[in-house]
Formats: sequence, structure tokens, C-alpha cells
Amino acid sequence: MKNEVNPLRMTPQTVRIAGHRGHSAGAPENTYAAFRKARELGGEGVTCETDLALTSDGELILIHDDTVERTTNGHGLVRNMTYSDIAKLDAGRWFGEEFAGERVPRLREALQFARELGIIYQLELKIYDRDDEIFPKLRALIDELGCADLLQFSSFDFVQLKALKSAFPEIPTVGLTHSRLIDPVAPARDANVDAINLEIYHFPSGEARQLHEAGIATFLHVPRQERIDKLKSYGVDLRAQVVQWVREGQMDQIISDDVALVTSIRNEANGH
Repeated sequence: MKNEVNPLRMTPQTVRIAGHRGHSAGAPENTYAAFRKARELGGEGVTCETDLALTSDGELILIHDDTVERTTNGHGLVRNMTYSDIAKLDAGRWFGEEFAGERVPRLREALQFARELGIIYQLELKIYDRDDEIFPKLRALIDELGCADLLQFSSFDFVQLKALKSAFPEIPTVGLTHSRLIDPVAPARDANVDAINLEIYHFPSGEARQLHEAGIATFLHVPRQERIDKLKSYGVDLRAQVVQWVREGQMDQIISDDVALVTSIRNEANGH
């Protein structure tokens, strides 16, 4: 058991709502439009999962891919581009004409935006071999803005997660994995994480109960409505399963590209 109270452990009534790259089902991912929409749909305190990257001139920005092609009108590797190069790119038009002019957010401004809007970021670190550069920048920014309460850190790299918890003990950490683990508690404890994000198809195997018994929170990624509808047409009611898991207190956060979907699941689970 963790000795202290885990800040990410919830009840069926308080289960957290999160948007994957913001409300990416209805707005261009990792933009202020997506974060704003997540807040509208998920309410105050909604978590926006987003992705941390580093420009060639050392600016922390929010973008998922190694390159800018998929989500902007530019070309090139993020790590080879300056912040001023990236700041000029349109990060919205690819999704819809109404989002033309959206920009790739810089972390500094994104944190100020989060404070004003009432949201939390789960920052996924996408770079695993430059902690010596990224950690001091994060530390300076967090101390300057006093924004530790607006953050969680996540990563697929459990070595990095352990280092994050040592460097930022006040910020919750989330372990990401696509694997079904023999003993999910062991890597969670080794990395001293507060939560593990489980795959929905592995969820019935009981990992959530094991983690909860050890004081570790469990997060679940829910697919988009169209996938749920397709499975239901084949006789698999994924939504009903998730509603039941929430009612049983098996999860602490439900995340999806579609914030409206997970909000409605939580409401249904609680009889609203």
C-alpha cells in the first residue's frame, strides 16, 4: 500500500473524466479548441491528456507526432524546428475549416489557459532520452507559474516515470501500457506511479482490483461511439460493461477522444 493518500483514487461518484488530446473527436487534437471543448462537455476539473515535445531551440510544446505533417500545414521533424517555425503553422484547418488559425500550443501559455479555464493536463512525455534537458525546463516553469496542481505526467517508459516521481514528487504519475501484465502492481510500485492506464480488452482480467488493493488508481481508455455502436451490432455492449465497472468502483478515470461519451457513461453509472 502507498502510505499517503493517492490523489488519483476516486469513487464511482467522483470518477474523473478525461479527453484524449482534448476533445479530439470534435476539434483538432492538442489545440486550445480541443481543450475548451473538453471543458464544455466534461465540466470543471476535466483532464486533458496531451503530448509534450521539445523544439530545436528548447521550447516545450504540445504535439503528438515526431513530425508536423499530420496535424498542421507544415513539414518537418519537430525536434529540428524552432518554436517560431512551429508557431506560424495552422494546426486546425486539417480538421475543419472552422478551426483554421488554431496553433500548436506552447506549454507555458497552455498552463495559463488551464488555470483560467479550470482544466488539468495529463502530459505524456514522448521523448525518453532527454530528461536532463526536459526536467529542468519543467521544474522552472512549474515553480514560476505555481501550477503543480494542474498537472499529471504519463509515459510508456517506466524508467522515466520513476525519474519523474523523484524529480516532481508533488505531481501524480500515470503508467501507460498496451500489455496485459502478470502482476501489474510490481511495475507500478517499481516506478512509484499513482495510476496505471489499462486497455479495455484486458480490463475484465482483474488487473484493476489488484491495483486498487495496492492503493494504485486505474484509468481506462474508452473507444469512440462509432466503435461502440459497431460492437453492439455484433452483440457486445461495451458501454454497459464500462457503466458496470464504474458502479463497482473499479476505475478512477475514464478517458476517450469523445468527452461527451465518457461524461454520459459516468452520469449513467450514477443514475443521472
